Amino acid sequence: MTNECTGANHQQGEDKYETEEIILSAVTDGEIIPVEQVEDDLFSQKMIGDGYAIKPTSEVVYAPVSGKLIEVADAKHAYYIETDTGLKILIHIGIDTVLMNGQGFQTSLEKNVWVEKGDQLATFDKKMIEDEGYNTVIPVIVLEHSSVVSLETLTNRDATAGKTEALKITLKND
Repeated sequence: MTNECTGANHQQGEDKYETEEIILSAVTDGEIIPVEQVEDDLFSQKMIGDGYAIKPTSEVVYAPVSGKLIEVADAKHAYYIETDTGLKILIHIGIDTVLMNGQGFQTSLEKNVWVEKGDQLATFDKKMIEDEGYNTVIPVIVLEHSSVVSLETLTNRDATAGKTEALKITLKND
């Protein structure tokens, strides 16, 4: 699946602008939920950005969009992808899982590599995370960006990693 573009013109005040839509796919199999339902204020209060979350039924995480992997957390629980339009996406496996110091997480990726939408980012041990008392929900956050016009979470349904559309982002073309 590729980024979808629209040629729509939008009127806002006196400014006319073209928009582009980017569709983020589900990062794993599971249930897509609104980010507001994540049991962590950083995500639910949208302190770093808006997006969606997924309650995983799988232990494999895939890139929701193509871009440069600009950061891989030392604990292998968080990944930042920057698209060619400058949009930054955070994929955060579990809540407070940084405290696991990488136990239960595996990846072969390093920062500054290009990933295609659907490429495997990481695997994680869901049972280990739960046994340690952490929530396995995976927030996928679009970090604040001036060109974002709107976000639409496509929630309340079972998702298949890489196939199910999870978030529609409308960007303003400059």
